[in-house]
Amino acid sequence: MGWLKLLLERKLIVGFSLLLLVILSFVFIDKLENQFYPEINYDTATISAYADNMPALDVEEQITFAIEEKIEGLEGIKSYESISSEGLSTIEVSFQENSGDEAYDQLKEAMSEIQRDLPKVSELETTRSTTAQFYEMFMDLHGGKLSSMTAFAENTLKPRLEALPEVLKVRIVGQNETRVQIKLDHEQMKRYNLDFNVVEKVLTQQNTNVSLGKSDDNGSLPTLRWDTRLKTVEEIEDIIIPAGRGIVYLDNIAEVTLEESRNSQELWRDGNANYVWVSIGRTNDVTQAEMTEAVRAELDKIKGEGQAEDFIIEETIVQSDFVKDSIGSLQTNVIFGGVLVVVVLLLLLRNFGATAIIGMSIPVTVLLTFLLMALFDLSVNLISILALGIALGMIVDSSIVILESIYKKKELGLDDRTATLQGTKEVFTPVLASTMTTMTVFLPIGLISGEIGEFAKILSIVIVFSQITSVIISFTLIPVLSEKLLKVKKKEKKEKENKLFTKYNQYIDWISKNAKRKLGVMFLFILVAASSLLLTFAVPVTLVPDFYNRQAEFYVGLEQNTTPEERERVAQGISDFLTDTPDVEGYNVRKLDRNRMYIYVKMTPEEQATKSQDEINQSIHENLKRMSDEYPVTSSGSVTYPIQISIKGLEFNQIQSITENVITELSKIDGVQGLTSTLENSQEEKIVRVNRSNLLGDGLSPADIKEELELLSVNKQLGSITTEGNELPVYLSFGTDLEDPAVLEDVTITTINGDEPLSKYVSYESVSSPYEIKHQNGERTIQVVGDIEGRDMGAVSNEIEKVVSQFQLSPGYSIELGGGIQQQQESSNEMYLVLALALLLVFAIMSIQFNSLIHPIVVMFVIPMTLTGVLIGLFITQTELNLLSAMGMLILIGIVVNNGILLIDRIKQLRLKDMPRYESIKTACKERIRPILITFITTVFGAIPLAITTGHAGQYQKPMAIALIFGLSFSVFVTLMFVPVVYVLFEDAVNKIKKTISKKSHSVSEDIEDEKTSI
Repeated sequence: MGWLKLLLERKLIVGFSLLLLVILSFVFIDKLENQFYPEINYDTATISAYADNMPALDVEEQITFAIEEKIEGLEGIKSYESISSEGLSTIEVSFQENSGDEAYDQLKEAMSEIQRDLPKVSELETTRSTTAQFYEMFMDLHGGKLSSMTAFAENTLKPRLEALPEVLKVRIVGQNETRVQIKLDHEQMKRYNLDFNVVEKVLTQQNTNVSLGKSDDNGSLPTLRWDTRLKTVEEIEDIIIPAGRGIVYLDNIAEVTLEESRNSQELWRDGNANYVWVSIGRTNDVTQAEMTEAVRAELDKIKGEGQAEDFIIEETIVQSDFVKDSIGSLQTNVIFGGVLVVVVLLLLLRNFGATAIIGMSIPVTVLLTFLLMALFDLSVNLISILALGIALGMIVDSSIVILESIYKKKELGLDDRTATLQGTKEVFTPVLASTMTTMTVFLPIGLISGEIGEFAKILSIVIVFSQITSVIISFTLIPVLSEKLLKVKKKEKKEKENKLFTKYNQYIDWISKNAKRKLGVMFLFILVAASSLLLTFAVPVTLVPDFYNRQAEFYVGLEQNTTPEERERVAQGISDFLTDTPDVEGYNVRKLDRNRMYIYVKMTPEEQATKSQDEINQSIHENLKRMSDEYPVTSSGSVTYPIQISIKGLEFNQIQSITENVITELSKIDGVQGLTSTLENSQEEKIVRVNRSNLLGDGLSPADIKEELELLSVNKQLGSITTEGNELPVYLSFGTDLEDPAVLEDVTITTINGDEPLSKYVSYESVSSPYEIKHQNGERTIQVVGDIEGRDMGAVSNEIEKVVSQFQLSPGYSIELGGGIQQQQESSNEMYLVLALALLLVFAIMSIQFNSLIHPIVVMFVIPMTLTGVLIGLFITQTELNLLSAMGMLILIGIVVNNGILLIDRIKQLRLKDMPRYESIKTACKERIRPILITFITTVFGAIPLAITTGHAGQYQKPMAIALIFGLSFSVFVTLMFVPVVYVLFEDAVNKIKKTISKKSHSVSEDIEDEKTSI
């Protein structure tokens, strides 16, 4: 311990070193960004190819197949799934592990190349999957005319905000779009013998603004410019079209109108369709808070200029505010936990100097942890602060053990320097080993995959950082301060007998009488642990907890081919019951597609709430269910589908039959609701049937009919006009609705026998066409999705697995589970592996420390008993068994063995001094019970604020805190009552085995001697 002697002699080394680190910590803390979730890039990417109004089957054949073929030839691609829907092809690509960055770059390059080969794709986006949201601030414009709000949003709000250096992009949804629509009259066009292309050419030429060059060769005179730009509808109507030998005004052959629409967007705010939704995204080099501040300042300027007096601008979702509230609440809990730890220490130690020493170490350790977080580019977020809150009670453990050891040495009358050196040296090995075991349990966390695995890694890294800083502080700052500041009270000549120790000594004496008592105690503990496993059936199980932030999202499934009028009626019905729902502050309803609608609900702040979010969610679910009696509503549930099942096979009719059977069987499971499939999400499509005999009789071919139908259905943009400061696009089309069969009677086509109606050659056949077509790795798949209500995911997923396993499928057909159920299975299996490896690593460290294989086994008997305490705690509080409570168990493995290490290590030291076995146990317990109890109480009290909080992040804090509190409480009892029993039993067993081996070897030796003698 020469290094410690140096530090004690030159205390300023410690002082100035810590001062420098603390100053650096404060500098770096300002650079830590506040986020809700840590920003993580996943090994997945999404490709979105937009093709306006193209049917799903055409999207699949013309776009999806081409993109999938391109993806198939790329390296680093693990799998891909696609959904072809009306006007959109979405492909989600998964990369091979550790090749995400390189594979993503190749994917982007490949998509840039293929876009040139897809002329019908208007836009193709390739985005990396990440926890960061592109848009982080949302607002509504409402309470005014839609035209006024649209003009303000597009001409003022969007350009002003996008001009800010903090804002990257502003997206506007629900705006009123105005266009100039020129609808040609088919019969009038034939009358004047006009062609579509002729009209298009004239209109393009009449609406131009081009330079014609200089007016002289020297270039000294101004440029000549041809400017015939159109500005009004009247000017368009008066355009002259050459027709044969004469002319005709456009007004004579076409109807020119101003049309207003929302571009197929259907959305409602508090039951009113007149509102505009604005989304704002930030640049990469600014924080959420900086963008929010800049946007609000610009909005204040705009309002001050009087440009938004006719309507209301209201913020709906501001991510930075939400992060501030959530992280602030969690930080408050952490600070409160730290204060509780200090108060508890003062009450337990009854020594102001000792409390001050430990109290000083807490903020220093936290600051140094923040410094490490900044150096490793971590942010202040829900996960990192939660980790710090959990670690708060643990970071004083090492310091308390060292302080207690020094205190004991001073009580024995040693001088300050000697007591500090000997006290630190005595516990150096167990403290170091305890810290190593705590950190080691987190090493296998890297095996957990996906989003959950990334969160678990950050949680582990922050806890490990806190442990590293705490052990450094405990071996430097604590001894340096304890040498002079730690004062020892004079001991009374005759100490009062402690009743607790008296009872404990009687217990040790009782078990020492015979082996049956020890076996009985061991059997009793094992029976309790085994019985506690039954509680797993009474504890709710899920993957990750729901995050209650006084906001909720729901979907509504509709009957096939619902009309805009029917969706309007559904939106009004939703508005009727949401208006009467307590604590609902506002809500938005949007059309997702023809058969689905989306609901966003904003609730009153928690401090004003009269009902919990769970109660409000339940009420909304029940009302949505009842809507099916009066409205075309087929299902409802949360936006994410926890139930996702894929059915694949060779024949479409066969997988369709399997899908129907799967839905029938799953519907019988209690808690399963809203089951739908991509097969059901279809739309009516008209197939053109051609009468070939009539075509031949009139000298026509199918190609002639196809060309005529394409011409009649075209709606082509021909530039734009600027009127009253607004730029309006101009579209040219025939004013015919080809979906109406009656139109075929009115439209004629020229034949060798004269003009004939199209109905003579063409008829329609109505068929059901899928709205969505799903592929997995290029293979067409039907997906069944659904929601879970009233039961936990674990119980429902077990029943779903049983149902699926009972299907006897032919070769080439399969049913695969996905969604939350698949994630739960994968995460559970990975967590089991992590727990097993953590136990192995802890065992290895203790074996090295004790130089024995027996003592680590004795200590590790505490672990399964501790899990009993966790299950009891989850059952009593009805807290979910999920990833976070499992992480709590993982942390417990590293903590609970520490008490066992302290106890067994001290027993071993005393036995080496020839103290009798049972006396060694009594003495070791008496000497170590104080640090064990103090570290237990500080850890528990540090976690209590996290367990009882009701804030936004409460659902994330509570499972881990409950697991720690109850597991640690039970482990202390097990360490003191059970570990000594196991220690004695194992030692007796080992001694017995040694004696048996010794006897056999002695017997063999005697036989050999007898043989030698006889020879």
